Amino acid sequence: MGLLGVLVLLGALALGPSFGWAQPASPETQGGIPKEEMEKAWFAHREILEKGDWERSRAELEKVYQWKLDQGIRNHYSYALALIRESERAAKREIGVAASELLLYAERMAPDFSEVKRARAAWLGSHAFDSFGNAAQSVWSWFQGFFLSFANPDEAIPRLANLTFWLLLSFFLTFAAFSFSCFLRHYSFFNHHLRHLVGLRISPVPMMFLSFLLLLSPLFLDLGWMWLFALWTLAFWTYGRWTDRVVTLVLVGLLLLLPAGVRFHASLVHSLTGKGVPEILRANYGAWDEELYQKLLSMNREKPEDADVLMALGLVEKRMGKYAAAEQRFSLGARLPPKGLALHNLGNVFLATNRLEMAMEAYQEAARLDPSRPETYYNLGQANLLKLRMKEAEAEFQRAKGLEPAKISYHTGIASKNPNRLVMDRTLDPGRVWERVLVPSAESDRIARSFWELLWKGIPLDHGEMGMAALLGLLGLVHLGSRRIPVIRHCERCGTLICPLCNPLRGAGIQCLPCQNAFTANPAADLEVVRKKRGEVARYQTRVHLLPQRISWILPGMGHLMRGRSLEGIVYLFVLTLMATRFVWWEGWVPLPLSPAASRSVSGLVMAGLLFLLFYGFVQYRMECIRLQEVKSHFQRT
Repeated sequence: MGLLGVLVLLGALALGPSFGWAQPASPETQGGIPKEEMEKAWFAHREILEKGDWERSRAELEKVYQWKLDQGIRNHYSYALALIRESERAAKREIGVAASELLLYAERMAPDFSEVKRARAAWLGSHAFDSFGNAAQSVWSWFQGFFLSFANPDEAIPRLANLTFWLLLSFFLTFAAFSFSCFLRHYSFFNHHLRHLVGLRISPVPMMFLSFLLLLSPLFLDLGWMWLFALWTLAFWTYGRWTDRVVTLVLVGLLLLLPAGVRFHASLVHSLTGKGVPEILRANYGAWDEELYQKLLSMNREKPEDADVLMALGLVEKRMGKYAAAEQRFSLGARLPPKGLALHNLGNVFLATNRLEMAMEAYQEAARLDPSRPETYYNLGQANLLKLRMKEAEAEFQRAKGLEPAKISYHTGIASKNPNRLVMDRTLDPGRVWERVLVPSAESDRIARSFWELLWKGIPLDHGEMGMAALLGLLGLVHLGSRRIPVIRHCERCGTLICPLCNPLRGAGIQCLPCQNAFTANPAADLEVVRKKRGEVARYQTRVHLLPQRISWILPGMGHLMRGRSLEGIVYLFVLTLMATRFVWWEGWVPLPLSPAASRSVSGLVMAGLLFLLFYGFVQYRMECIRLQEVKSHFQRT
């Protein structure tokens, strides 16, 4: 009965001298703090804190927090960010108690804000040497912040927009680098085969121009860069090792996901300013004001049947105390899906205007439509409590607590006679928000097509998946056709081109005949010829091993591709592009308005730099191991 006793007491406080309100009450007239008083309390808190008097400062800050609750606001990001900065300054001034409690108030101001969790993780991390518990809590707070950054739609939408752009750009650069490495390694084979296909005896320079004309034809035809790189992967498929072919298959297979990735990124970018998503999110979870209210009114006039806008507008009007207008919105919304949400909030308006029987009917119908929502049972319990039906109220409260104990305990703790705190508003589900974000629109299609045409021309985005599947099928045809093409290769020792069509006796296996003679125990061999050949091999091996190593100094991973270690090299190269693009767009391609400057601190840059140095050193170590291993094998006698 402990919960019942607390709720009876809260009900008595809410009822006051009578069992209901004679007139519809606004949030401020029902125990709320006026906005002017709240602003005075905020400035008083900051002034007193600067003087170092935390106890008096906390009393003023508590008024601001109570005002936030009275307004029905869940996340007030601006105050939370300000409190994070104040906590950092307090820590520098060695006011440890204030620094910790300011972070607690920041979390109360915005419980779904990831930056608060990160700031708390940083504060606990700075005290990690005090106890093992602080270190463990710091790690846990960081993971909570990471989860919230993608669970909270206010933060998740711009973060995912940046993430998709980051991945798309990194994939494009990796694909381009791999195609270019194929060009550098296999161009001589392609040029030699083209000479056989043409069947004419022409000098090397015109032949080179002809091969370059074919390989660069997508640029001359203005088809886009991806066509160029796709052509290179197809043209050089025949000459690659099995590792090259595996990487090519993976990259071409990932191209099938490229159209969907472009559409997803365009939908996220458009939803940051369009589709009404920012306004709907603020109305449901954030700080509302008159400007937001006017925007929602304008959106409602443009699309009066938009249920999400109706619910957002009704919530703002209810929290502003405009109950007649809110009742009209929720009544219209009850005719549109999701009906349970509108009926729940309509019941809140009835309860705020002392129509308890109508409120209970609305709650009961909402519970019938959505039986898994604890907010409805909690509000039904409050209505029963106002009617002094104690057993029924206790049953509803217990039912609500059984569904989500933490949420019900939180709202029980902050409940008061204020209409925005006596009952729980039901906000738009995150899944509904994401449906709105991802729904196609003319503007998002325009953004997607513009992005797509930078990469591919000639294939409409609407047929992008079919085009990529056709490219994969064309790769299969190239593979089948390449079985009839004689294998052209370089001698692994001296680099001489070995072509069965030109001279069947020039070499066997992976070595030319002169190298076989020079590196085989043969008493009849001419020692001068052997000496010259070995000198030629030494110069070639020095050149062929130094070039990839020096390329690896500039582009870690590219050297591995040049040495034919494609599986290892493509991983290193993708990691490099991720790091490089992240550094270039350190603050994000799409701005993150909810991220404080502290999140982009020097410590973050230093950590990123250390990670890059570790990655760079490991890649160079692997490159050196490969060089030593291959140089040793090429100078051994067979």
